[in-house]
Amino acid sequence: MSLKRAVKAVGFKDFMKMGLALATSRKMAIAVPPKNEALRCNKVIETNIIGRELSSQFEIFAEVAKMVTGAQLSLINILDGNDQFTIGGSGMTIDPLLAMPQKLSVCQFALSNIEPLIIADFSKDERFSGTYITKPPISAKAYAGFPLITKEGFVLGTLCVFYHSPSQITDEQTRLMKQLAKAVTDQIILRNEQANLNAEKIAAMLGRFLRFAPKGKIDELVGFLNFCANGIAPPEILQKLRKDKIVAKVNGRFVLSQDGNDLKNELGLAERGFLGNQTNEPSVGRRLDDLLSDLE
Repeated sequence: MSLKRAVKAVGFKDFMKMGLALATSRKMAIAVPPKNEALRCNKVIETNIIGRELSSQFEIFAEVAKMVTGAQLSLINILDGNDQFTIGGSGMTIDPLLAMPQKLSVCQFALSNIEPLIIADFSKDERFSGTYITKPPISAKAYAGFPLITKEGFVLGTLCVFYHSPSQITDEQTRLMKQLAKAVTDQIILRNEQANLNAEKIAAMLGRFLRFAPKGKIDELVGFLNFCANGIAPPEILQKLRKDKIVAKVNGRFVLSQDGNDLKNELGLAERGFLGNQTNEPSVGRRLDDLLSDLE
C-alpha cells in the first residue's frame, strides 16, 4: 500500500485514526479460502478490472445500494487473493488503484458462498468484534455483502454496505441487492469482453492491412481508419499511406486510391461509404470506435 496514496485518499486525519485503530484493536480473523481459490483468482485477473480508474462507471451502483439499504457506506470490492481493491463507492472517498490487504477485509468472508453475508451486529460476531472496522474512522456496526458471481460460479468480490449502528436487512432489500450485485458483475464482464473483442478486431484489421502495406505499422492502420472515418490523418501518416499507394493526391487533396478502396472493402467498411473516398463532400466527424463495430 502506498503511504502517500493512502493519505491522499482518506485525508491525513482519517489516516491517523485508521493507524491508531489498527494498532490498538484485536486482529481480524482470516477467512478460509474458497475451494476454488486459484481458479477464482485467475478469473479476477481475467476481468482486467484491477489497476484501472473506472470508478465513474461503478459509483452509480454504490449510490443505489445505499438508497436500497439505508446504509451509510457502500463499496464495490474486488479481491484477488492477496489484496482488496475498491472500484466504486459511495459514502467515502475511494481510490480504485489503492490496495488493502485482503486479510483485513470483511469481504474475505463472503468469497466462499454465493449467498449474501449478513452481519447485523459486529459486536456479537467474534470475527469482527473489537477490530479496527468498528472504530473510527470507519466505525462500522453492521454489514451486508452481496457476492459478485460470474456465470462459472466464481466470486470476484462483493457489493457491500456498512451501517453505523446494528441493522438488519429486509427480505425485499436482499432481493434488490442481489439484482444490483448481478448488474455490477455483468458490467465488469461486459466491459472486459468488449475490450477483448476490440483487440481481436484490431488484430484482424492489422493482418488485412499488412496485405496492402507489408511494412505498415499500427499507427498507419489507425491513420487509415481515421482517414476513412473523418477524411483526415496526420501528414506523416498520409505520406506513408501514399508511399504504399493506399491514398493518392488529386487536385491537392488526399483521397483513397484503388488499393485504398479495396482495403476498405477488405475491412468490411466500404458499404457505409466512409469519407475517405468522398472527394466532394466536407468532412463529418465519426468516432473510430464506430469503425471497429463495423468490422465483421
